[in-house]
Amino acid sequence: SLQQADQTASSSLVAAEDSESRIQQRRQQRKRRRNRGGSSSHRPLLSSGGDAAGAVFEGGRDEDLLNDFNESSSSDSDVDTERSFRVIRPVYTQQQFDEKHGGRLVRRPLLARLRDSAKKLMTCGAGSGRSDDGDGESGHNCSRAKTQLLGFLPFIGILKRYNIRDWLLADFISGLTVGIMHIPQGMAYAFLAELPPYIGLYTSFFPPLIYFFFGTSRQVSMGTVAIISLLVGGLVSKNFPATLGSAVGSFDNETTTAIASQQLTLDLNGNDSTVGSGSPFQWSSDPVSRNRVALACVTCLCVGLIQLAMGVLRLGFLTRYLSDPLISGFTMGVAIHVFSSQIKYVLGIKVPRRNGVFSLPLHYFDLLRNITETNFVTVGIAVVSIVILYVTKELVNPKVRKRIKAPLPIELLIVSLGTILSYFLDLKKNYNVKIVGTIPTGIPPPELPDFSILRASMAIEIVTIAIIAFSVCVSLAKIFGKKHNYEVAPSQELIAYGICNTVGSFFHCWPAGTSLSRSAVQDSMGGKTQVAALFSSTLLLLVLLFIGKYFESVPNCCLSAIIIVAIKGMLEQAKEAPVLWRLSPYDFWTWIVACLGVVFLAVDYGLILGLAFSVCSIIVRTQSPTSSMLGRIPDTDLYKNVLAYDDIELVDGVKIFRYEGSLYFACAENFRDSLYHKSGVHPRKMLLARRKLTEKYAKLAAKKLQKTPEVLKKEFSKLTDSERSEALKEFGLQWPPVPVDHVILDASTWGYIDYVGVRALNQTIQEYKEVGIRVYLANPKCGIRACLQRSDFYEKNEPDIIYVSVHDAVLAAQCEQREAAAKGGDTRAVAAVQAANLSVNQPAADDDGAGEAAIETSAEDNADLKA
Repeated sequence: SLQQADQTASSSLVAAEDSESRIQQRRQQRKRRRNRGGSSSHRPLLSSGGDAAGAVFEGGRDEDLLNDFNESSSSDSDVDTERSFRVIRPVYTQQQFDEKHGGRLVRRPLLARLRDSAKKLMTCGAGSGRSDDGDGESGHNCSRAKTQLLGFLPFIGILKRYNIRDWLLADFISGLTVGIMHIPQGMAYAFLAELPPYIGLYTSFFPPLIYFFFGTSRQVSMGTVAIISLLVGGLVSKNFPATLGSAVGSFDNETTTAIASQQLTLDLNGNDSTVGSGSPFQWSSDPVSRNRVALACVTCLCVGLIQLAMGVLRLGFLTRYLSDPLISGFTMGVAIHVFSSQIKYVLGIKVPRRNGVFSLPLHYFDLLRNITETNFVTVGIAVVSIVILYVTKELVNPKVRKRIKAPLPIELLIVSLGTILSYFLDLKKNYNVKIVGTIPTGIPPPELPDFSILRASMAIEIVTIAIIAFSVCVSLAKIFGKKHNYEVAPSQELIAYGICNTVGSFFHCWPAGTSLSRSAVQDSMGGKTQVAALFSSTLLLLVLLFIGKYFESVPNCCLSAIIIVAIKGMLEQAKEAPVLWRLSPYDFWTWIVACLGVVFLAVDYGLILGLAFSVCSIIVRTQSPTSSMLGRIPDTDLYKNVLAYDDIELVDGVKIFRYEGSLYFACAENFRDSLYHKSGVHPRKMLLARRKLTEKYAKLAAKKLQKTPEVLKKEFSKLTDSERSEALKEFGLQWPPVPVDHVILDASTWGYIDYVGVRALNQTIQEYKEVGIRVYLANPKCGIRACLQRSDFYEKNEPDIIYVSVHDAVLAAQCEQREAAAKGGDTRAVAAVQAANLSVNQPAADDDGAGEAAIETSAEDNADLKA
């Protein structure tokens, strides 16, 4: 066994040495081919395939290149490449490529595009009165009108394609299930909105019914939503507080005097004797209660009008600026607010609602201060309800759905059991347990909201409610649209939400939205279309007309238990924070700022703070994008980051720079600084060093040659670099040579460029030109080239500095280097002589130590230049 192991090791060692020798041999062959040159007039060609996949052959005839390639392919037959290709083509500048292949700038000016869009909008009714080809044009106009009608009323197209046999039963079952969920959730979320519970039933009935006609999503369920309810509750409680002292100052003296004269406080539970079945919509004499409902209705109208205007103006794209981390952090903060607002109902204690900055910490302070007033009967009912709800939803319903597909309506069962228990035990009288109270029967008559109750200070909060409602609802609609392979139109959704809230405001509704829990149930129950909303609205209609009064004894703590369990999904947003930290620190801190801002400041302030931080992070990332120096992967035309690969080679005399961002006013300076720093070639410092040497030379030579320093400076500026070096040697000085011949800017990653960017680019090219370095642009996009063409770029620069790829630019640079070497000169010296006067006459910059740095870094390059 030992002998066999020794033989195996020896054979492996021989094989490894053999492989190493073959690798070294192939490298030497490639090096000889790269060093081979010729006097042919052909440009360098690109040939690839076999072992030399993408190999660069410089100079020589086409036949020689192919022979070399065939020899290398036959000799290196052990290469492990499964696929290869070979390309032989000229090196193209962008101008040559466009002339040969008919290239053109496809991006049209903005005014022309706006004019075409206006014409397209105006052609809807054009041509209807012509006699020639009237049938064709009228048919075309009729088709456009039909398309617009179907877009505005999507339910028409849904009903035309409705499959009664396969879809009706599924929509019926899902509609009834969602309708059952609407009843407890509508009354429970009314607590969040600081409104009587029966107002939640109205918000659960009217918006879903209206959304059926105008909505484009087929699975979402409109109605009460926790986030929107909390925002509305903050608005109404801040302007009409439940306690008398905090009401003063919110409105004018007349309203304040009316509140004070009544000496009444708001009873959210609706336990007012004036509201009865005989006059169901004769509101309570409490002015605060009336004003709260009125403010909620007018807020609903304003939110609807804002959303409707945004939809007509096609402003649905604005929600793109509300990123997912921002919405997630905001939702988490709101969930904490929702949970905290229900603790007082669970404990059965009374605490004033706090508003403004640090309202949540102060709320917990009030809870601790009044903790001795806890009603243990209320706590017991709430805890039992929470346990039953959680166990049923997490453990029982997943098993039940496997058998009957429909989940147990546990919320409705909790409400029903709580009602029965409260009625027979008289919990309100015997144990002081707060109950819902009187629920008016019937449908409220339409009533115009009272605009006189609005104040300018409410504008920000109303706009926030409108934007948050739309962004959350559209995100949910897109999720279900993607799942079921249909398109959701954001602008049409805006119109649908706007109409729902506008019409709902006339029937005592607060702003509605789509609920994730109800939408998920409707989808899991097999709901196919919004016809399910018709069945759920029918069930709610029966509740409003006949069954509502039987829920008057529901304990408030049961509804709070439903809310606490319902926001479990919102609290699970905290799981996204570790994921965001691993993916992007910017997104993680956006999540943290939005969440903490909502928790410690306020809901609206937290959203504004999170949005501001998100925008600032975008600005920081766009004005300081990443940049890198590129090198060539051996024997290919691929150029990659030199820090990302080990097997990479630098191109002699060429620096290749990639700036992975747009070139506009905010990052123009960063572009130049990154280029100068990473390339190691800083033209400003080099010019400063040269000016210092020129002045020093003029002072020293003035004594020896008996000439003035000004005359010597002019004479010195006309010399070439080699002549300047010889002149400085007499005084023990050294002229700093230029370390490279060319700088290539990979413009393929530039998104756009503006006026400041063009000016910065021109300045960079000119600064490099002054020190004898040519700058090439590689593969700029069509929009970039169009902007350069409209500017003065081609007046200051030649069009042949733009190439179709980085490899073309590299080959062109190498060709210029060979041509200069064949003529016995160097390109840097020729370019430096052309810009000599500029380098001498320009004022010196304030860069300390630049001359010494340039001299130190150029000593080695000077020896290479002589060689």
